[in-house]
Amino acid sequence: MRTEQLFVQPGNVGTGISNGSAQHIGSVDAPDDRTAALLSEFESIEITAMSRRRADHTLDLLGRFHTCVASKMCDVTRTMSDTGSDSDPAEILRTRARLPRRESKRIVKVARQLSDMPKVREKFADGDITLDQATALAKAAEKVGPDMVEADPDLLESADRLLPDPFERHARRWSERKLIEQGVSPLERQRRAREAKLWVEDGTGLGVLMAKLPQPQFTHLRQALDHHYMELLRRDGAESRDRDRVRSPKQRLADAVLELVCNRDAYTGEFIEELPGVKAKASTQVILVAPVGVVDGTNPRDHVEMIGAGPVPRRILETLTPDTELVGMIFDRAGRPLWLGRKQRLANAAQRLAVAVRDGGCFECGAPMHRCELHHIREWHRDGGRTDVENLVAVCRKHHKWLETESLVVIRTANGYEARSRDGPTR
Repeated sequence: MRTEQLFVQPGNVGTGISNGSAQHIGSVDAPDDRTAALLSEFESIEITAMSRRRADHTLDLLGRFHTCVASKMCDVTRTMSDTGSDSDPAEILRTRARLPRRESKRIVKVARQLSDMPKVREKFADGDITLDQATALAKAAEKVGPDMVEADPDLLESADRLLPDPFERHARRWSERKLIEQGVSPLERQRRAREAKLWVEDGTGLGVLMAKLPQPQFTHLRQALDHHYMELLRRDGAESRDRDRVRSPKQRLADAVLELVCNRDAYTGEFIEELPGVKAKASTQVILVAPVGVVDGTNPRDHVEMIGAGPVPRRILETLTPDTELVGMIFDRAGRPLWLGRKQRLANAAQRLAVAVRDGGCFECGAPMHRCELHHIREWHRDGGRTDVENLVAVCRKHHKWLETESLVVIRTANGYEARSRDGPTR
């Protein structure tokens, strides 16, 4: 097993890779003494000017170091549990390691799950997966059992090649598919757990609404809210309001909730006759991906997925209303005009649907498809890119602007997409 080490001397920093086991620092044997010696050595590192290549390598090593520290914290909490200590490990992590309460509880929970997952524990200890990825695997183990997680090499391999955010989504979809295969409906579990609460905040007197909804209903609600939010944003920009009445994004979202639920203007309280509410079909398009075999019954065991929500039980197809629009996706050049070349810059509805099925949302942050625009990988104006499905990628409005302002290009990789500097990194 290869161990990467950061070789340092006071006043400078250097990096290197050593094959073999990690060397102990100092001659003392007690783990806490060795940790103190390592910390002292680590604190003496002085970061000086370096090339981009050296900075990348140093950050890679520091990232692995950060992961190993989190792994050791898990080991400490697991040891405390094994020795029968009456102390609360999460509370000790919070007070002694000075971690936030939520982070302390997460480490204790991950440590408990890793006790039954030696493969995952080893990858975590070696710095091959981060705490976030270990957390995603622990959550999957909570749903389907640690044995099933350990037995799937593809899932563990995905943790090696995916960044934490996309891997968290991948692990969640994986566990939901496994539950469905076992005859457990994630939607039924969500339906039973749905709840809403209303209360008045003591300090401010503000009314608070909190609701938990199953994914299909939440998808409809979120799209309706986003649709009305954008309408309020356009209205704010067009109406030159007083500075005191300019809404922040959070205030605008709160007003969107009120207006959709009560059908009354958030400022004046007047009835809004033209407000379409949650029935607006254009704002609440939900995309289900179902192979033909599921629809016609020839392969009923295949998977069904709701874009933006993940795997869903096949029985959801039986709940479709008579006015539901069914669209067949064709993944070749025959049929729908998914390859427009240079004839047209903007993608059409069929292409947007194809990209939604392929990408599922923003390539950078996973934002749902209804918040995304289609970006030319090889840019239309600058590089002569074509409006073809293989040259389009889903990107949310925020990261679309980020690509433009930072002069970044999107590169297709073996693991998806990656944003890189147009001029290339400075080496």
